[in-house]
Amino acid sequence: MLLEKYDLYLNPPQWRWEELVTEIGKELPWKISFHDYDTFLNGYGRDKFKFLVAVDKESGNAVSCVYGVFFPSQQGSHEVFTIGMYYTHPKYRSCGLGQQLFRQITACANGCNMFLNSAPNMVHKYSERSGFKREAAWKVVSLLGEAKDCDLSKLESWNTAQIIEIDNVDFAMVEAYDQSIAGGIKRGNFLRKWFTQADAFNKFAINQDGTVIGYCNARIVHGNHVALGPFYADNPETASGLLKCTLAEVPDLKLRNKISAYVSDESTNGVDMFNRLFNGNAVVDRCKTETDANVLKPFSGFPKVFSDEKVFMI
Repeated sequence: MLLEKYDLYLNPPQWRWEELVTEIGKELPWKISFHDYDTFLNGYGRDKFKFLVAVDKESGNAVSCVYGVFFPSQQGSHEVFTIGMYYTHPKYRSCGLGQQLFRQITACANGCNMFLNSAPNMVHKYSERSGFKREAAWKVVSLLGEAKDCDLSKLESWNTAQIIEIDNVDFAMVEAYDQSIAGGIKRGNFLRKWFTQADAFNKFAINQDGTVIGYCNARIVHGNHVALGPFYADNPETASGLLKCTLAEVPDLKLRNKISAYVSDESTNGVDMFNRLFNGNAVVDRCKTETDANVLKPFSGFPKVFSDEKVFMI
């Protein structure tokens, strides 16, 4: 049997995550931090976060992985299971190992709605093998700029919103704001861990009565890159101030490698703001053909509805 050659581990030690992040970084532009694993494990909880890893018995190396996160129903919202970091080392592809891990992780969904990011040329495979029959109306656009070229002076910071630190914000309001945008998904504990993990920098916007009207997060990830997101705001003026103040907190910003973000193709404000940050020289990678690197968002059940007008970066 195929799996006789491999040991499978569920939520293995931290060093396995780091091993895989390092290997993925050699081949793919995914922006992942070593610190993300602890955030996922303890932010979502081990009962909801499942990281499945296959280790080659002969070499002892981790060669394939995938994770899933379960979001239970909250106040009438639908249960959702999201899938990410689905990767198999090139040497171990086309033997069925990745498919085996994918089947095992989708089994954890227990029949609830699932979604994932997918390269366009993989959508039909997910549809045939795992029942991902539907797609969201929007697609993900990749944004990339050289850190040395970013110009914070191009971002306006004037508006009536007050930009504050995490220690000064009512986090219950942050959670409620996030839930209102993310289709009813409740992830307050995860967000608190995400915002306070090592090498994360963020700002929050409140209006005159103290209501949260936006937040922006940046984190330093593997490869000395800066990854933005999530980044939500009520309007472009507030968003611009948030992005400027957040990036200003990143130490040695211009000495980093790349600054990256993902946005919805419906978020023209997010694309325009990122491009302005780089004086029009940002790389905006839109999904045009099946060979493009951009991703669609296939669902197994119903496409999840998000409040796109407030989503500047995912």
